[in-house]
Amino acid sequence: MKTLITGGLVYDGTGAPPLQADVLFEDGKILEIGRIPPEAADTLLAAEKKAVTPGFIDSHRHADLAALADPDFGEAELAQGITTCLTGNCGLAPFPSRPQTFPEVLDFIEPCLGSAPPGLQPGSFADYLKQLQGKSWPLNIGGLAATGAVKAAVKGYGKSPFTRQEMADAQQMLKEALLSGAFGLSAGIMYTPECYSSKEEFIRLLAPAAPFARPLCCHIRGEGDSLVASVQEAISLADEAGLPLNISHFKSVGCRNWREQIFRAIEKIEAARSRGQDVTVDFYPYTGGSTTLLTLIPPSLTGSTTGETLRALDAPDGAERLKKDLLRDWPGWDNMVDSIGWERVIISSVARQENKPLQGRDVAEICQKSGEDEAAFICRLLVEEQGKVGVVLMSMDQADVDTVARLPYSMVISDSLYGAPDCPHPRLFGSFGRIFRDMVRERGILCFEEALHKMTGMTAERFGLKGRGFLRPGYVADINIFSPEAFGDRGDYSHPRQLCQGMEMVFVGGRMVWNSRGRTGKNSGTVLLAAQ
Repeated sequence: MKTLITGGLVYDGTGAPPLQADVLFEDGKILEIGRIPPEAADTLLAAEKKAVTPGFIDSHRHADLAALADPDFGEAELAQGITTCLTGNCGLAPFPSRPQTFPEVLDFIEPCLGSAPPGLQPGSFADYLKQLQGKSWPLNIGGLAATGAVKAAVKGYGKSPFTRQEMADAQQMLKEALLSGAFGLSAGIMYTPECYSSKEEFIRLLAPAAPFARPLCCHIRGEGDSLVASVQEAISLADEAGLPLNISHFKSVGCRNWREQIFRAIEKIEAARSRGQDVTVDFYPYTGGSTTLLTLIPPSLTGSTTGETLRALDAPDGAERLKKDLLRDWPGWDNMVDSIGWERVIISSVARQENKPLQGRDVAEICQKSGEDEAAFICRLLVEEQGKVGVVLMSMDQADVDTVARLPYSMVISDSLYGAPDCPHPRLFGSFGRIFRDMVRERGILCFEEALHKMTGMTAERFGLKGRGFLRPGYVADINIFSPEAFGDRGDYSHPRQLCQGMEMVFVGGRMVWNSRGRTGKNSGTVLLAAQ
């Protein structure tokens, strides 16, 4: 049936001002945009005084396992207008994988990606896509090839470099993922095992990716004291590997770095861009970040595996060593506790029922009430939870976030984590709505058209999402309809599980999957593959 959206303000996703126009679509494709007579359609939808926009694209969403395991997957996404997401970010992914290392991989990624569905088997990136293709989806899903997953699959989480055979196996895995339809690559240089890779090893690993010319998305080595050096490292790495670069969740963390380091890092990026290097960034609209508690443990206590780290923390002198070593500077490692203090470290996810009351509380408050030393508490909690503890770090300055948002080459993401079902970071539910409520309406950091471009057309072009991201004849009918004055987020760090409000209609592939009452039950999302 032909559907006609009438009288709306049509924003095409390019950043251009809107046009009052009608949009006609059929069989999942846009046929025409302009003044269209009602008799041209079978169904009419009035959109007077409403924004009609492309569906939003979240290129950084850790939904790899949630898509397979969570029956509510899609609700938080559609409520904020997300019609397409990409998984496999930060080098953290369950695929590609091998049987001998798969249990360790699932344990390591659980605080970020959540629990795997029962019976999940290891396999290639193509195997993962086949599992996705076997289900119906409320939104479109694509993936990145995670270099951290590749390294963990081949050799686990040790500190040793690839052997010759391991490197050949890893290169083949990466190439197969790109041939299977990955839209780019992701690296988590901050995380084990990739933090132990040398620049030369990274470049060798990435060699098969150069002919594909798809972006390398980097969670850089450090975002605090080492931000500038870490940005330069990523720029150099991508340049020598011959790949476009996107710096993931670009930010400056640590109170002493606010309103200074971000500008020095931007200078590095813009110097590279002026030389002709293809560099972009993305960001989320919050001053709190989220990661695993293990990332706060200094190198002196970090072992080759999570088990080794936990044994060091559980040793008789573990808490004392942690307390002492958190007072030191470690070259190449950002000491977040020293940068922001325990009062800005909030426990967001634990697995054991007896520790659930800790969720949503900061470490300083917990220890003040219990009388326990912070280092002793951290050691005990990590050992009890076998390392599976998620944290929110209130580590950023709003002015720095705004600076990144204004960059003409920055895209909007959520960086949503699914490992804290009880108390997640509010970005899981609110990132895209928060942009319009806070940055557009309330503070005027971006105009509506700019914000929209950063979550639609710019992202589609960056990742080669053909036929999406814009409202144009011939393009897929992924369409949102909402009032610019009413759409926004509702959650905060204390009450994060709040759906965005004001999204009136969402179409995925021409079918209405969301309306003002919620999901319609008509799933029409597809698994997206990069064009070869």
